[in-house]
Amino acid sequence: MKQKSTLILNLILLMAVAILLPACGKESASLTIASTNTEYRVAVEGKVQAIIYPNTFPKGTKVAIKEIKQLIDHDFAGLTPVGLFEISSSEEGDFSNPIILEFTYDGAKLDPSQAASDQLAIAYFDETYQRWQETDFEIDESNAKVFVKTNHLSLWSLFIKDDQYVTLSSSNFTIYFNKDANAPAIGSIVSGDPIYEYAVIVRTALYDAYKAYGDAPFKLPNHTKVYIDNWGADKEAEWGWFSKKIEIPLTNINETELQLVSAHELFHAVQNQYLNFYSMASNRWWMEATADYAAAHIATQLGLTEKLKLNYLTNGINHDETFHTYQTAHFVKYLVDAGLNFPEMFTAVMTGEGGALENLAQYSASKSTPLPVLYDDFAYQVIFKDQVQTEGLKTDVYTDLVNNKLEMNLDTTMEMTELVNVNSNYASTLAGIKLTSDQDIGFDISLTAIEPTSGVKVQYVLADGPDKNNVVDSGDLGQDPLEMTVQDGNYLYFLVTNFAPQNGSVTIVVNQQESEPQPYVNTRTAKIYNDDFLVDVDLNLVANAPFTISREIVNQDTLYLTLDFLKSDKDIFIEAEALIENLRFASPGDWGNREPVIKEMYWSTAAGDIPGTQTSLVIPVGDTQIKSFGYSLVFDIHNLEEDAYYWGGGSALVLITVRIMD
Repeated sequence: MKQKSTLILNLILLMAVAILLPACGKESASLTIASTNTEYRVAVEGKVQAIIYPNTFPKGTKVAIKEIKQLIDHDFAGLTPVGLFEISSSEEGDFSNPIILEFTYDGAKLDPSQAASDQLAIAYFDETYQRWQETDFEIDESNAKVFVKTNHLSLWSLFIKDDQYVTLSSSNFTIYFNKDANAPAIGSIVSGDPIYEYAVIVRTALYDAYKAYGDAPFKLPNHTKVYIDNWGADKEAEWGWFSKKIEIPLTNINETELQLVSAHELFHAVQNQYLNFYSMASNRWWMEATADYAAAHIATQLGLTEKLKLNYLTNGINHDETFHTYQTAHFVKYLVDAGLNFPEMFTAVMTGEGGALENLAQYSASKSTPLPVLYDDFAYQVIFKDQVQTEGLKTDVYTDLVNNKLEMNLDTTMEMTELVNVNSNYASTLAGIKLTSDQDIGFDISLTAIEPTSGVKVQYVLADGPDKNNVVDSGDLGQDPLEMTVQDGNYLYFLVTNFAPQNGSVTIVVNQQESEPQPYVNTRTAKIYNDDFLVDVDLNLVANAPFTISREIVNQDTLYLTLDFLKSDKDIFIEAEALIENLRFASPGDWGNREPVIKEMYWSTAAGDIPGTQTSLVIPVGDTQIKSFGYSLVFDIHNLEEDAYYWGGGSALVLITVRIMD
């Protein structure tokens, strides 16, 4: 309740010596300043009077009051205007001393069981914002008058509480609620009327929040008016930028929601102790984000009930879309979880010399935790981890979150380049590459992030699947090549974040490294010619392109080997060598004084038989015909006693088939 002060006593004394010029009718009055060292009064009798101190206006200034019958719409819940007055002067600009405005009210229209100050309000119409702005006043209940000190001449109005509103009062709040409103039934309805219980829940929530905010500590408003009514289904709770009142609609359906809403709006009143409404409006993202966090984690321990939307990162943290501003409370929580003290951080931002984002960055840097580093990790946590409470994925990270969707066939693609744009400050976008291959081998690749605009940072993420927790490696990516090994089924993500005020971009380059194909080696002891003979065989094969082996079996004497190559944009060269040693009898005792002797070894190719141990095959670009070649051995039996040679036999030891696969 507002108290009388020495201002009222001074006014009473001044009235005794004032010069009051005649009024110009019942609905208007005016006067002209004849002497600068004299006090003047101009009044619409019984309604409003302006008291002008000496040396306020220069000589010749005209001051006028005119009652306006056509009332201007207002958004003060529970209040009815009882007079609209245009108060003006012919002297433009600021004047030297404040003017006292004295409004007269009808005490008979007030509820005697309640304080008069709780049933009245004074406001002026702000021409710039086209809104009524309430101002503090003092009251003389014995004479039914309220007084306002101002240097602002414009439209002024006296407001009085509507009859249907009931009041709950405490030291820091006056709660007005429409006793006839149809409130939802929340909690135990002890009074028998849900609207009373609804108001009690609001009062308790505000009381608890006020205490918690004070203990934090934050600066607190001395007194706040709260209105509860049914303003329709679309009405949301709000703290009035101009009225400084809290309005709680009857649209909250449970006690948790009502507690959070009440604490959220009260924190706006706390913010107003640090900034004026213009600065608050200019930094609305910070106002809504911190109000949501404070309600969830300072005033209550109920936590943030709205999960973070997965598309949140596409807009900057200071984006002013309404729902986005509330969602930024998750970033505030992340900062607190990262070790920043919320009351200290909040105060630093509210009292800094720059905008909220600039002040937040300065505070974060002062704690040796640069804001870009924190945001970069926040974005990573949102997408790939579970630290931040987000909504669930519909399918997987690659399908739901990647903006630049790419696929890279490791068997055929040697390089991939992608330009990634980020269209906001402190925002991120995700590019992703699905890696595929028909081969069960690793591929060496290098990654680079080139031509980044100022303020752009890139994180790479290697995952062994598309789901959220499949990460196997991650880190920062720059213009120096980063090498890694990948394989079929891997996903490469690039989380690109922009910290510059303007739009940002970067080019991601993925290069597959040329690698030496692995040679094929097969060493065996072959049983040949009805298994009567043994021979040691070493087969060595190398090509200039990678291949897979689709068949590798030994049937009787022969090793059957099938090599599969992928189509290439260059000729394929194959070099083969067969080393045959230690031809011998499987059972030497059965052969007496004899020994097997190698007579001939050769490669059988399409071009004919090639004696020796080595051969080569060239497959020109575009040739997809199946190629075959093999290695054979011919031997004799040497009779040592007779020194004679008899034909022993022969065997195809190796048969190689080469295929070019699409």
